[in-house]
Amino acid sequence: MKSAKIVAAPRSWFGRNAGLRPRLVLIVGIAMLAPGALAVLQAISSYNSSMRILEQNLAQAAQLSATEQVNMISASREILTSLAAQPDVRAGEGLACRRALQRAIGGLDQYSGASVVDAKGDFTCASGPTRSGVNVADRQWFISVMSGDGFVISDLLVSRWLGTWGIITAVPLVNEDGVIQGAVALFIGLDWLTRRYHSGNEADDTAFALLDSQGEIITGESERSPARSPLPSRDIVNEHLREHLQGGQTQTFRARGHDGTWRLYAISPLLGGRIFVILGTPVLTAIGPLALQVAWGVFTPLLMWALAIAVVWFGIEHLVVRWITYLERITSAYAAGRHNVRPERVSAAPAEIRSLGETFSRMADLLSARENELRDSLQQKEILVREIHHRVKNNLQLVMSLLNLHARRIRDPRAEVAFAEARSRINALATLHRRLYESENLQEIDLKWFLEDLCAELRRGGLSRGRNVELTVDSPSEVIGPDVAVPLGLLVTEAITNAYKHAFNERDGGHIQVQIVRESPASLLLTIRDDGTGFDMAASSQDQSGLGRSLIEAFVRQLRGELETRSDDGTVVQVKFPAQLKSDDKKHGGHHAPHHAGGHHVSGMTQPGPVPAAAPPPEQPTTKSA
Repeated sequence: MKSAKIVAAPRSWFGRNAGLRPRLVLIVGIAMLAPGALAVLQAISSYNSSMRILEQNLAQAAQLSATEQVNMISASREILTSLAAQPDVRAGEGLACRRALQRAIGGLDQYSGASVVDAKGDFTCASGPTRSGVNVADRQWFISVMSGDGFVISDLLVSRWLGTWGIITAVPLVNEDGVIQGAVALFIGLDWLTRRYHSGNEADDTAFALLDSQGEIITGESERSPARSPLPSRDIVNEHLREHLQGGQTQTFRARGHDGTWRLYAISPLLGGRIFVILGTPVLTAIGPLALQVAWGVFTPLLMWALAIAVVWFGIEHLVVRWITYLERITSAYAAGRHNVRPERVSAAPAEIRSLGETFSRMADLLSARENELRDSLQQKEILVREIHHRVKNNLQLVMSLLNLHARRIRDPRAEVAFAEARSRINALATLHRRLYESENLQEIDLKWFLEDLCAELRRGGLSRGRNVELTVDSPSEVIGPDVAVPLGLLVTEAITNAYKHAFNERDGGHIQVQIVRESPASLLLTIRDDGTGFDMAASSQDQSGLGRSLIEAFVRQLRGELETRSDDGTVVQVKFPAQLKSDDKKHGGHHAPHHAGGHHVSGMTQPGPVPAAAPPPEQPTTKSA
């Protein structure tokens, strides 16, 4: 049995034709989106939190520096107060005064020097060598001391007795009568501040500088060229200095230094806002671990998502898809009629697939048994149909034999011709039934084989009445069904009988040609031509009651064809009728060979219509006359 090939729809990643793996991958991907997005949000939140902590730590470091300065100022006040109470210092001169000052600041690197100033502003005693003729009577810090301030801190200035930048702290010297007779002063050098903060920020890419209240660099990075400076532009520094002056808070910000490196900066006041310290650490150094943490927090869910998809993809491939593909090949084999194939490899498959394979095996057994039953039944029916055709042919031959017996006793030539025509028509039907039961396919007959056999029987039928009439057939080797073969065979028989009867009345011989050509894949053109005497077109158009013509028109109508008759050096009968061109597999399906009992093709037969009566029905075929 032949089965139509099942063509599977092309698979795609989306839509109704999507396979199992893409669908499961999509489901797993959607399921992993929520935890993945949550992990990414958590990583970003952790990064922001860590950045805030980092900024707070940097601000605390700057504030700690300011606290150290406050503590240092407080310590300097205690030292000055202690010195102002010593008699040697109150004396304001001599070696004892110098030694007292040296003992007070000994071991304290933050103090560059200590001195005693009289009421006129002249230095009378100092812890170290001083310039001669130094007077500070015009200095604001001295004026404040002489005005009665108990403790004074100067602005950033250049010491006149030491010649370096720094800050002076001072307390008044009061005699026994309570009169201010001068001041005791300590000098805190800016060089010590620079060394102090550089020692805590030794990295080459760390920024450090001391600024005055106008944003001018007074130490630290002032020695570098502007292009290599790690500090941001002065406009950015001044902007944050203004914000500090307004809010009084340590400012942290991110900016690009002159060297092109992004840093996290903090600005904090020192010495009561007289100077400012700016600290900066590279962003990559500061947040590198944080960025790595964020990247890992983002990459981890992506990695888990990819691993889940990979596990689903290869797991489904190994456990499901390859077995479904294998069972699909098995079912394709069943569809092709190979029911002896069994899914033996599913013994290694999961239990569900194995159960499905066993179900397929049972189904194949049932199909094989059912097919064998149908084949046996079909073979029996085919034998019965062939027997029917054989008996019909035998019965028709019996009728022909009876007609022959009666024809031998007839002496009337017209009656003899009528018997011969009847035998020809019966012989056409007998030839058709003989070809059907001799053919392997009971529903297909080779057109050329059928016409050649039919014309051979007509030549032996005695229609020529002793004349030498040549009958030839020119037909393609195509297959037709019984529904076309029956009216076509009777039509050809009737046309040839008319040619034998009327075309050669005054001649001893002639030629009759039966030709069929395919005009299109949907139609055939039958031409029956003789080289006889022809006919009178005018008389023929008036006389439409002839038996032969009526039968021809009835057969043309049964073929659903178009009839054209004309006289062209004889009589030409042309019939164009629909006949679909059969495909090669049907055309060569075994109709040339004789019948074998073991054939397995589907049999059956479409019964032809009844042979029309002498008078044609009311419906007339399409008829053309030249």
